Amino acid sequence: MNTTNTEELDYLIVGQGLAGTLLSFFLLNKNQRIKVIDFPHPGASSKIAAGVVNPVTGRRIAKSWRFEELLPAARQTYRELELLLGIEIWQERNILRALHNNFEESEWDRRGAFPEYEPYFEPTADASSFQGKIHQPFAWGELKQSAQAAMPELVFAYRRWLEKQGLILEENFDYQQVKPDRARVIYGRFSAKKIVFCEGARALDNPFFNYLPFVPTKGELLIVRIPGAGFDKMLKHKTFIVPIKSDPENPGIPEGELFWVGSTSRWEYDGPEPTEERRKWLVKQLDAVLELPYEIIRQFAGIRPTVQDIRPFLGTHPKYPALAIFNGLGTKGASLGPFFASQMAAFLLGTTKLDDEVNISRYSIPDA
Repeated sequence: MNTTNTEELDYLIVGQGLAGTLLSFFLLNKNQRIKVIDFPHPGASSKIAAGVVNPVTGRRIAKSWRFEELLPAARQTYRELELLLGIEIWQERNILRALHNNFEESEWDRRGAFPEYEPYFEPTADASSFQGKIHQPFAWGELKQSAQAAMPELVFAYRRWLEKQGLILEENFDYQQVKPDRARVIYGRFSAKKIVFCEGARALDNPFFNYLPFVPTKGELLIVRIPGAGFDKMLKHKTFIVPIKSDPENPGIPEGELFWVGSTSRWEYDGPEPTEERRKWLVKQLDAVLELPYEIIRQFAGIRPTVQDIRPFLGTHPKYPALAIFNGLGTKGASLGPFFASQMAAFLLGTTKLDDEVNISRYSIPDA
């Protein structure tokens, strides 16, 4: 395999969304020789994600899976990336959650009394900064140990860093050029120990891993300006209203007036483009919450790499061990990504085993 025109790598990573960004970061920290192949495409969910790190989610007020492990891993990883890239990524910020009736309030109080939930529940919710700015719900709950990770800023800044290091190729990946054996894999001019696919929802077109039960969902969101808002917490009231620092296309908008609003979720969709139907739905939700006037700056849409059993996909191909996958982070990628990217890197280096719940060995290739 070693010819004059062959570039020897340890790992060739396909995709530079959140999964590819984090995995390459951990492998580079272990002095591995890598290259990343990525071609920007519409619908990449990492480029529009709010990056909410939420300890308790859903209508059932359920504690996020393994959050006690995920939170410290996320905090440490994003802060290390801040130092590398010279940008702010991680911001700890409480979530103020609207409770709409007596049942929801009672359920909130009941959950908060459980020992495993108590660290994440504020004893008394403080909605004073929202007074007179939003329509008040029946009651409030407040979550602590929650945070935001600036996903679009991270992915963009890390791409620029990879470019400066000569570690990224902006081109479409051609599956026909993949030539694996048990020891290494050839792709074009590269010879690598493994190719690791971190393609997000595009994995549906991957002939090696499309047997995995991806159930991609389309999410749509708005970026809005709310003059005079100054919300200091993330708000879950009909929809999420999450503060963001800036909009690169509108740098003159002051901090404290820009917000991410969303997102919607649809299992069936025609394409990655934003739709008027979802825009109207988001506007209806905003109008039901806000008392302040607002301006819609932009609408975005993205395809999330969600998974049937709501657990990420990590592991190597059952027939071609030189091919691997790290994908399926879904709607909780900001919190799941750092912990499992670290685990995936350690697995590739042979220093740990994958957790059974995320190992793709839990699925078998269907018979032809």
